Amino acid sequence: MSRKVINLITPHFAPENTAASHRMETAARILSASFDVNVFTLTERGKKFRAEKELWNDNLTVHYTYLPAYPKAFFPIRAFIEWWYSRKLVKKANRSEADMVLVTVPFMFLLNTVASKSVAAKKVADIRDLVWHYLPERNFIQRFFKKAVTKLMHRSLLKYDAITVTSEVEKKWLKKVAGIDGHMIHVVSNGIADDKFRVLQTLTPNQLKNEYVISYIGNIGSSQTLMPLVEAVKNVKGIRLNLIGDGNERRRIQDYLHKEDVRNVFLPGKLKWARTIPYYQSSSLLFAGLKNEFDTAIPSKLYEYLATGLPIFYIGTGAAANFMKTFENTFVIEYTDPVSIKKELLRIMHAAPELSADNARKVNDYYLRDSLSKRFVEISAGLLKEKELSNLFVEDLLSV
Repeated sequence: MSRKVINLITPHFAPENTAASHRMETAARILSASFDVNVFTLTERGKKFRAEKELWNDNLTVHYTYLPAYPKAFFPIRAFIEWWYSRKLVKKANRSEADMVLVTVPFMFLLNTVASKSVAAKKVADIRDLVWHYLPERNFIQRFFKKAVTKLMHRSLLKYDAITVTSEVEKKWLKKVAGIDGHMIHVVSNGIADDKFRVLQTLTPNQLKNEYVISYIGNIGSSQTLMPLVEAVKNVKGIRLNLIGDGNERRRIQDYLHKEDVRNVFLPGKLKWARTIPYYQSSSLLFAGLKNEFDTAIPSKLYEYLATGLPIFYIGTGAAANFMKTFENTFVIEYTDPVSIKKELLRIMHAAPELSADNARKVNDYYLRDSLSKRFVEISAGLLKEKELSNLFVEDLLSV
């Protein structure tokens, strides 16, 4: 029995160490148990590929396209790069015949390019973030650009056979704002890799006696509420803040720390995942937060936080805030002024919450990435009129 072929187009894939890369790596691996999978992806900015084509297993091949270094913080250049390399990826994918194409953002122009240029019979859009919804609109040009891109994205989505999103909030948003038929939209939640979960749930805390350690591990970007937290804990005796990661706000925070002579906030930079483990072990509290305009997003890092059982302090509103409220040991506030944040932190310190075994159990039951990725197999099998691997019979395999 010949296997159907799926082309997976994604700007992020291994060896890149990001949530988007890890998620698509798992999806590709799970899909390859039932289909032949070709992944078409980009290298990390400015990094050469080990090989242009890599065979990961008998049914999974990864094709790399070199992505040069460019100033990501300058939006016009970033938009052009995303548009140009979206076209290159789709053109390359079209050379490999496939029954279905699965495309994932955050390169928003990939959605339009696949919708208009892909030759695959079936198309699936995996929307991890409503990136066009988060575009700035501070002036006339930005508002015009956002309106034009939004219209283009919504028109493109109507050309897909199925759409996956990370939450019911995103599904409702697409139904209401983009006019997408709800039957086309499938929720495939974010989650945590099985191997990382096993490590985090067995961590033994080694908290410092003389310091209350708050840690943030993730992207240090404009969407996070990090600066108000830095101002709130600035040189407060007995509190240490670790901001682990990189992003377009890291330089601004560094400049502030230097200018204000802040001695209790540390920025180790972006670390390999294994090197973040000691920071988890020494932490008393984990921090996360998103600005109000990112109200539909639920960051993947939250599942990692919850797996540790440590208490979590979250600043923000919307989907992520509501999600956090369904777990133990989570402290959620909406306001972002430093005085209110400091007051809430002192309250949490005084409460001294214990580790939550229930949080880790819920992550194990509902948010392990291998299990979640099986939804891609179910959706693909339905579109391609194929039986899933678990439903195949011996006679099917022998009828070649």
